[in-house]
Amino acid sequence: MKISGLQLFWLILNTITGLGILFTLSPAIAEAKQDAWISITLSGIIGICMMILAVKVSLLYPEQTFIQYSQTILGKWLGKILVVPYFIMWYSVSGIILRNSSEFIYVALFNETPLTVLSIVVLILAIYVVYTGGLEGIARCSELMGPFIVLMLLGTFVLSLNQSDWQQLTPVYADSGWKSILKGAIPLVAFYGDIILFVMVFRFLRDFRQAFTRSMWGIAVSSILTIAATAMIIMTFGSTLPSRMWFPFLSMTRFISVLGFIENVDIFVVIIWMFSVFIKLSLYLFVTIYGTAQWLNMKDWRKLIWIVVPIIFLYSLLPKNITEVVVDYQQSLLPRALLIYACVFLLLLWIVGLIRKKRSNKKVSPQ
Repeated sequence: MKISGLQLFWLILNTITGLGILFTLSPAIAEAKQDAWISITLSGIIGICMMILAVKVSLLYPEQTFIQYSQTILGKWLGKILVVPYFIMWYSVSGIILRNSSEFIYVALFNETPLTVLSIVVLILAIYVVYTGGLEGIARCSELMGPFIVLMLLGTFVLSLNQSDWQQLTPVYADSGWKSILKGAIPLVAFYGDIILFVMVFRFLRDFRQAFTRSMWGIAVSSILTIAATAMIIMTFGSTLPSRMWFPFLSMTRFISVLGFIENVDIFVVIIWMFSVFIKLSLYLFVTIYGTAQWLNMKDWRKLIWIVVPIIFLYSLLPKNITEVVVDYQQSLLPRALLIYACVFLLLLWIVGLIRKKRSNKKVSPQ
């Protein structure tokens, strides 16, 4: 399985942008009001720093995955033990993504269909692409659907201009202050935990020299689109109403009306958005299954699909309602603690890995 630098770009863009715009903008606007776009900008800067760290660590051993070079740097057993929190994060986030996507489809399209049925349908599609194509199949889907997702966002921005009021973005900073802006950045920073996922992806690049540039472009474009989406929502609804909506961006598309001719475009937005959800869930499934197989030293990673998928499915059923999925999980300590641990551990790997590289180079140079 090998992917190109362009496919890496689309994977990053689709993974971060889709659900990020759907589920994190309401909490950001609730905290920072009309300055939520500043919060999103701050979270984007933090996301870029996280991506730089992830790339730097992965380039120390470009021929190995995260599970492998963790053991190379820290030793077999210590490396295995210290990556366990990553598996907790990947398994739990996969379950939450599955539940998020089912809730979104339920609210937007199928109000009378049981959530379990929607979850099973989404899972079947993800299992198919993971089993038959692996990462390469997911990357090709992302490369195909990515431009449509971007065009959908840009088209929504343009069509919403006639109902936008730039005055809704003022005053800047005066009503919120730095504490509220910082709190508003936290939900999306938690979503940028998806960046950590790509430490398992860089190994499959055909040309690992493209890892840094393609990753930076992916996170930068994603941040710009998310900032623009935040600003458009505030200019459309103000700074109070969006904080009470589950999916403010989707609600904004339902208000689109151009000359009484272009209306009801939300159905197209939902369909295209489902592609983004599908790509993200498939990528998480692949990384979780492949990483677990490497941790257990299994050669045929596909056999674990029938064990990992039921665990993720059962976890997705734990939240009782959409409030627990969208609000309580984002505000809980577990995802934030796991993200902090993941970043600190990557920093530790980078430092120790650099030291080991320098020592090995010194031993080789006299010969």
